[in-house]
Amino acid sequence: MAVSKIVCVSANPAMDRRLRVESLIAGEVIRAKSAQGFAGGKAAHVAMAIRALGGTAAWIGFLGGAIGQECGRQLEDLGIHVVTIPSSASTRVNLEIIDATGKITEILEPGNAPPEDSQRELVSAIRQQCQDALLVLSGSLPAGVRDDFYVSIIEIVRTLGVPTFVDTSGPPLRVSAAAHANLVKINRAEAEDLAGRSLKSVEETVAAMQEIIKRGPESVAITAGEEGLIWVEGRNGPAWQARPPRLHAVSTVGCGDATLAGFASAALQGLVGEEAVRLAAACGAANCLAPAPGRIELVRVRALLPQIEVQRLA
Repeated sequence: MAVSKIVCVSANPAMDRRLRVESLIAGEVIRAKSAQGFAGGKAAHVAMAIRALGGTAAWIGFLGGAIGQECGRQLEDLGIHVVTIPSSASTRVNLEIIDATGKITEILEPGNAPPEDSQRELVSAIRQQCQDALLVLSGSLPAGVRDDFYVSIIEIVRTLGVPTFVDTSGPPLRVSAAAHANLVKINRAEAEDLAGRSLKSVEETVAAMQEIIKRGPESVAITAGEEGLIWVEGRNGPAWQARPPRLHAVSTVGCGDATLAGFASAALQGLVGEEAVRLAAACGAANCLAPAPGRIELVRVRALLPQIEVQRLA
């Protein structure tokens, strides 16, 4: 089907709170040098990056309290269509603490359990919004939501011909990896968890990705640190590796989300193969330099594109 927009689903959104400190010492009183708040959660980062790339993005998620209202307002200010499922509980806050050396510590609050009727309302909103869309299911699931929640959504929208991209972790990832998503985006630790073994080389990583594809998804992408981005494009290959240049990162939080947005944007534009993986890697690299997670800049993505080293592995 033709894709005209990206619909990003957040079952567990958050306000991202970035604190800068001189040093982080357990048990001590620490005074922050600065504090900033940004609408967050993985799906929000994807939607922000899609808008920065010039695409049309919608965001659907649970929001509650003054914090939830601020999250929604910030997303709308960025030109994202926000569909709020009201929550009686306040939206959570995630802390990103950056010390003077650039070391990042993240403290993530748990999400509150949405009632069953709210979960049904979320699924109904997805049905309404996903016409001519690509659906991105991104982020953790809050307490009280079944591990196979994303799987049930994938099965529903597949009957409507809607492609799905998935980025989650833990038990929801293990069950979602067996669903027939079009793309599953994971990191190295998550790949090792799915494979049940350590992956010490690119060759071992690609072999594990091919095993994951046999379980259900059409393609798998792994953000692999210094080895860059590795993508097995389809059930019969090929595999690609994309390496960005060395950058002095402001923060790496949200880089995987920007990478996923790059893949989604490539789908919007009909890009495949080398062009698609190059765009995804450039978006992830641009996020390292962004003022906040997901707030990439198109001009920077374009400048990084020719600097991405792409290799076909198989």
